[in-house]
Amino acid sequence: MPCTRYTFFLILLSIPYFALAQSAIPLTGQLQEASSEKSLPFATVGLYALPDSNMVTNALTETDGRFLLEAQPGNYYALFQYVGYEDRYLSPIKVQAGQDTLRLGKVEMSTDAIALQEVEVRAERSQMEFKLDKRVFNVGKDLTNAGNNAADILDNVPSVSVDPEGNVSLRGSQGVRILINGQPSGLLSAGDTEALQRMQGDMIERVEVITNPSARYEAEGEAGIINIILKKEEKKGFNGSFGLTAGQPANYGASYNLNYRRRAFNFFSNFGLDYRRAPGGGNATQRFFENGELTNFFTSETSQNRGGLGGYLQMGTDYNFNERNTLTAALLYRTGEDDNRATVTFRDFDPAGNLLNTTVRRTEEAEEEHNLEATLNYERQYDNPDQKWTFNFKYILDDDTELADYRQTDEESTMPLLQRSSNTEDEINMLLQTDYIYPISESTKVEGGLRAAFRTVNNDFFVEEEGADGVYTPLPDFNDELEYTEDIYAAYAIGGHEFGPYSVQVGLRAELSDITAALLRSGESNDQDYLSFFPSASLSYSVTEKDQLQASYSRRLSRPYFRRLLPFSNYNNPRNNNIGNPNLRPEFTNSFEAGYLRYLKNGTFLTSLYYRRTTGVIERLTLPADDGTAIIYPVNLAVRDAFGLELNLSVQPTEWWDITGDVNLFRAIIEGSFEGTDYSADTYTMSGQINSKVKPTDRWQVQVSFDYTAPQRTPQGRRLSIYMLDIAASLDVLDNRGTVTLSGRDLFNTRQRRSEVDLPNYEEESVFQWRRTQSVILAFNYRLNQEKRQERRQ
Repeated sequence: MPCTRYTFFLILLSIPYFALAQSAIPLTGQLQEASSEKSLPFATVGLYALPDSNMVTNALTETDGRFLLEAQPGNYYALFQYVGYEDRYLSPIKVQAGQDTLRLGKVEMSTDAIALQEVEVRAERSQMEFKLDKRVFNVGKDLTNAGNNAADILDNVPSVSVDPEGNVSLRGSQGVRILINGQPSGLLSAGDTEALQRMQGDMIERVEVITNPSARYEAEGEAGIINIILKKEEKKGFNGSFGLTAGQPANYGASYNLNYRRRAFNFFSNFGLDYRRAPGGGNATQRFFENGELTNFFTSETSQNRGGLGGYLQMGTDYNFNERNTLTAALLYRTGEDDNRATVTFRDFDPAGNLLNTTVRRTEEAEEEHNLEATLNYERQYDNPDQKWTFNFKYILDDDTELADYRQTDEESTMPLLQRSSNTEDEINMLLQTDYIYPISESTKVEGGLRAAFRTVNNDFFVEEEGADGVYTPLPDFNDELEYTEDIYAAYAIGGHEFGPYSVQVGLRAELSDITAALLRSGESNDQDYLSFFPSASLSYSVTEKDQLQASYSRRLSRPYFRRLLPFSNYNNPRNNNIGNPNLRPEFTNSFEAGYLRYLKNGTFLTSLYYRRTTGVIERLTLPADDGTAIIYPVNLAVRDAFGLELNLSVQPTEWWDITGDVNLFRAIIEGSFEGTDYSADTYTMSGQINSKVKPTDRWQVQVSFDYTAPQRTPQGRRLSIYMLDIAASLDVLDNRGTVTLSGRDLFNTRQRRSEVDLPNYEEESVFQWRRTQSVILAFNYRLNQEKRQERRQ
């Protein structure tokens, strides 16, 4: 649909410019010491909006202590910070329309604490913040995250789990959409599973989990959205942080996060370089039956070591034309070179258990990836701070090449079997998006937007085998080229209204999907062209200031994960081939949720009831073949009804003790069949985690975390329980400018996928780790002109 693509592009670019903003009102004053009235130069002055505490602007005082801020009419408070002095709050500050200048006069700072009734100050931001529509996980407050990658960090987020193979689940479902700063990103172009393991955690500020998104968000992700927010400092002047990591298994890295803000410009840069080696492996026993009788079985033992050198560099700038118009441009480059090695040992037995043959298969794979991402964002503010227009453009290029050599020997052959494979992926992504928010009144607001996303992937793959003459010949079943195109066009509208303690929001999103998956050599093609509508609605009720209720509904979909469409992924284990299905279609889900949020004296409690009905559920089935091997094949299998109750708690019993916990009780009923076989299943399961952090002094902290996932039935068998224990301690050094963290992750090496398959003609028991998470990491972080991030609550 090329004409549709260009028409949509022109629509986005034809949005008119808006009128120039009216002049902001200056705020002036002078900062001085309380006892001596000495001027305080180069102090930080920040202006925050009430009641949401969002920063509006900031500045540094001059040599004589004078400062100048500019703001639109509204209510604010100011925060003054200076080394050696207690923070000074000034509240409330009322800026009225028509004022020439608002003079704040002389502001005094003291070395003694100043208590203000208007503002309550907490020493540091909570590790977990619960809201009715999302949960916010502040990464830096979890000590075990130091030096870890993004997959490890997500595995510590309540409601989220990452299995030993790297697959991300939310409330027990893998239909999760992962975004970076609210958008798709080149940091995830390699596929969520592998990319999250390569992404350094040092660049992550926080993680937002949205379990029932509104029509504002793209419809992808039937279980919800995980939005990873990267670090970006807002303070004026030059500031940032530097990090060093050393760990075992091999985990060495260095990173920085720098920011320079001067007048209208803000320059920022992030850099990371790391070398990692991750051992992994497991074992399996696979039995084959005919008419109920065991015909043969074999065992396999896998030992692998994956990883190598990788890095990223991001540079960008914000330019403020004035207080209301901001343009942001950024460029990101990411690269990685991995040397992956694996050895699989097969032992074949007859029905009586006598060893027949031993086969050893060794793999040496070189993987190289290059990714380039360019973004351009424009934001326009208005007189009303709730009115806003944004335009976003993103362009991503990704190139991934995997070259592997295989050498297989056994006791029955005199010559080794030699094979080699090539698997290349070239991907182009382009995104255009615009959103506009307009408040009709103080209680009514409307919002709308347009979005176009274009994606093209070329995957060329083949496996060759050496013949007796020394010439390599392609294997027909593993020799093809996939061309995948995905064009998504979307429009949405949302309306919201508040009346008394109630607030209601309704929305509708329309998405036109134009998708083609074509195998160029075999001539197969799967074209999908469909228009779908995704309504959403929510009703909130504030019982009291401390008690809130919400009910919500949304319709969403999960398109097949790209690698599940690929007929070929790797050939490491030819007896258990993971193959894709180019004919997969999306899953569609209707999601209902009701939540109750209670603000406690020293914490927060959130409970949620949810129900999801999903059609076209994609399941990975293990299918035994006639030649004594098995394939893992994804199909649109069934209808799934999922019911759940989730409890979240964040509490601070004392000033030195923080506890966060999460429990998810879950039932899933799956009904479906494939090729005449019934794969229905009914499972009850649960998952939970608890995190306890103790602060013996202001300088050091100790944290213990425990994570547990209960067993559950699957359409072909069951997955056994997984649990993990982490412990960490941190110490502030160098006058609180640096932090040293020592962490032990998965202390007992129990984070392993244990599964059973039980079919009439096939049985399997397996234990596997794609990478061992048991590790010890020492990390050091140094802050340049930065204090530990704080939270201010009104």
